[in-house]
Amino acid sequence: MTLRHAAVAGASAVVLAGLLLAIGPPRAVWLNAGLRIEYPWPRGTAALAAAAGAAALAALARARALRLLAGALAVAAALAGAGLLTYRLEALDAGLAERRLLGTARLAWADVASVEQEPQALVVSGRGLRLRIDTGRLSPEQRASLERTVARRVRESGQELPNRR
Repeated sequence: MTLRHAAVAGASAVVLAGLLLAIGPPRAVWLNAGLRIEYPWPRGTAALAAAAGAAALAALARARALRLLAGALAVAAALAGAGLLTYRLEALDAGLAERRLLGTARLAWADVASVEQEPQALVVSGRGLRLRIDTGRLSPEQRASLERTVARRVRESGQELPNRR
């Protein structure tokens, strides 16, 4: 086995292991002030490792199509890893805050106009802002906790929700 073949095999193993370790549900953390949902840091780090492995594959590949494919995989894995590391949803005293890769959206409980339940999401709207919280990867217990927390916080703020489904 040549050094190049060993490097390709090693980079491929890093990509595969990184992608497998990056998959999984977020964790819900109960705080004194409310609920926080985020991804454990090893998941984002594993996706970034997969991106590094894919970049190495792009550098080692001889065929242009394989270089482009590995480069695209590296970019996608890097964006996914950064997204996993930055994502955080907090339902605290002040309101609902969702942090993503491109910024943070905040909505005070008193400003909530409607809460709608979809099969894979919880949509909280108000003050010209619409937060669509993806609940597809949450366990049924985590989704129920999130829904109860949102309902309780809105109720405590004194708001009636006319569009609640």
